[in-house]
Amino acid sequence: MTLGDFLQEKEFVDTIHGALTNILLLLLKKGVPFSVVTDITRVSFNPPLPEDIAKRFQPATLFDIYGYTLTSAKIEKGMLIFEAGFGENNFASFVNIPTGAVLQIFMDNNPLFINMSMEKTTNTPPAKKSESKKENITRSLKVLLNNPKNKKLLKK
Repeated sequence: MTLGDFLQEKEFVDTIHGALTNILLLLLKKGVPFSVVTDITRVSFNPPLPEDIAKRFQPATLFDIYGYTLTSAKIEKGMLIFEAGFGENNFASFVNIPTGAVLQIFMDNNPLFINMSMEKTTNTPPAKKSESKKENITRSLKVLLNNPKNKKLLKK
């Protein structure tokens, strides 16, 4: 079994998602501000964001959960849900993030959790399913380096 195969194994994915959910629940229970880096292709907004705001999101998007957003946050049916304001006019929308779409959790600008699982989703284009190990690693590094907080950590 290759590393890629193991990271996609249902038992491994379920274990990682269980740990991720438990960490999110603990942070919410204690009222601790945190940030999540997400796979934006799996995030939904209700109501939908205006196009000029939505197009600014990167593939790996950081959401800071603090203040009112933290008080509105909850885990429900495998989703991290919170209300947030976007753009100059503070456009209000509920953000719905499947827990499996959380790539990283940060607390005080430090990594608390990194989701290494590779959940098989229906949104994954066929080309990505057949990526080589090297392409997978390159893609993962791009996601990690997309967050400025991670660049700081790699310099240490």
